[in-house]
Amino acid sequence: MRSASTLLLVLLLCGCSQKARLAAAITKLSDTPSKFVLYSLDPGPLVHDESIATATVFHGYDILGRAEITDPDERGARESDGSIGLCFNPRHGLHVEQNGGSVDFVICFECLQVHAHGFQPGSEFLTSALPQNTFDDSLRSHQLRLAPK
Repeated sequence: MRSASTLLLVLLLCGCSQKARLAAAITKLSDTPSKFVLYSLDPGPLVHDESIATATVFHGYDILGRAEITDPDERGARESDGSIGLCFNPRHGLHVEQNGGSVDFVICFECLQVHAHGFQPGSEFLTSALPQNTFDDSLRSHQLRLAPK
């Protein structure tokens, strides 16, 4: 397993100041989350409004499974080589709560994009494909279904 920030810090942001502020906020959020939930998402066509987050829908995408991650050693990787695709077929999501606030991340490892909800509008950034195995391993260890590729 990886460090306590492995799943959350799956992100490396561009150098612009807005992205740097987002990176700082994510790093602070990862220090001591009170609740950390990993989702397996169906990347099929978006049939729900992206603002919808319910027991069966996570920011517009149907939930295949979810697990609360309580083991601090199961959470991070922070990187991006700047590559990006055009698809956005997210198969992973994260929900993090801390100090009464929450942030959600909808992650597509195909196009290497992450959409953040709970920050300023337009909080999208890039990641790398490397953390996907960590996410998938975590979902499997919690016996959750993964979306087919």
